[in-house]
Amino acid sequence: MISFEFMDKTEADKLLPRLFSLLYENMNEIAPSGLSEAEELPGWLEAVGPAVQKEPRQIVLVKDGGELIGYFQYYINETTFMMEEIQFKRAYHGSGLFNALYSFLFETIKAFPEGVEAYSHKDNLKSQGILEHLGLERIGENKNGSCFHYRGNCKEMWERLGLR
Repeated sequence: MISFEFMDKTEADKLLPRLFSLLYENMNEIAPSGLSEAEELPGWLEAVGPAVQKEPRQIVLVKDGGELIGYFQYYINETTFMMEEIQFKRAYHGSGLFNALYSFLFETIKAFPEGVEAYSHKDNLKSQGILEHLGLERIGENKNGSCFHYRGNCKEMWERLGLR
């Protein structure tokens, strides 16, 4: 049975390596860096660990019968619902899990700002297609040029998902 729960931030040290493993597995197929998971993990933990502890940033854990199968990292401020990272085990791609997650978010988070933003790695065509399907438009790139930056209207995104 699929379930969604917010990560307990006091458990971050234990959970973040498991989340990175999901990210590494997916990104290694899309845009391999040439480094091993063990080589990449410390840099990711250094960047993500402190950020996860900030109040507005949240991670939703996705489980199937208690087994971690994915996660969604985001934050919300006055103007933006920032979708930072979404990863599912490959076996769950195309299973309807994405829609179930967004239904959970829509029902759980009571107030959304007007805007929604996300980044997608330039080699991740599937992610780019999903963001465009959600009504987000490509507005530029990140600082190092590896990702496209997308922006849209949060209300319109929920409507496209059939949730408003």
